[in-house]
Amino acid sequence: MMGEPDAANDRVHVTVQGRGVDDALAELQGAGLEVDETLGDLGIVTGRAAPDAVERIRGLPGVTVEPESDVQLPPPEAPVQ
Repeated sequence: MMGEPDAANDRVHVTVQGRGVDDALAELQGAGLEVDETLGDLGIVTGRAAPDAVERIRGLPGVTVEPESDVQLPPPEAPVQ
């Protein structure tokens, strides 16, 4: 049963190397990743994971985990930096 994503979980990007995303997906979910989107051609999976799950995911072979970060652009009328 799929529920609403837990807002307390961190948004992460997982890069899969040396194998296909589809091959790694079950392991990622088993380690606690709530998958939002898979970008198979790029080898990237986006989703949410609790801090302890992020540590478990980092222990999987061939994956790199990065927190999602927000980017804030200045308004159009702001001077060029």
